[in-house]
Amino acid sequence: MSFKYDLTANQQTPTSDSKVVLCKSFKIDIANGSGFLSGTTYNLGWLPKEAQAMLIQITTSTAVSGGTVSAATLGTSINGVSTSAATNVFATGASTITPGVSYIPSLPATTDQKITYTPTLTGAGATAGVIYINIFYVV
Repeated sequence: MSFKYDLTANQQTPTSDSKVVLCKSFKIDIANGSGFLSGTTYNLGWLPKEAQAMLIQITTSTAVSGGTVSAATLGTSINGVSTSAATNVFATGASTITPGVSYIPSLPATTDQKITYTPTLTGAGATAGVIYINIFYVV
């Protein structure tokens, strides 16, 4: 088996408009006090006003459990615009979401952009669960 390593005749270089991708990472740890009541919106942090989210990764390392919870999903928003909805956090695993087109027209923002999450539970009283949210963005 052979591999081909040659470059194109005119190798591409970044243009002056190219941007570095940055990441903000958040941890929701229900057992250690992170809020997780159904239908309640919680603040995670901020993106700079010039930022544009490119990708959101939601990883559940410990499934949401406790009380009478039989299903759990998580939605995120940036500046009040939904960027992910109904991501299953009742089971472990990862979901990668590209923010929908509805988010893009809200840019550029005139102030820093608030990042929030909203859980939706079937049942109540979640006492455990660890969820990581990584937001990849450009400025």
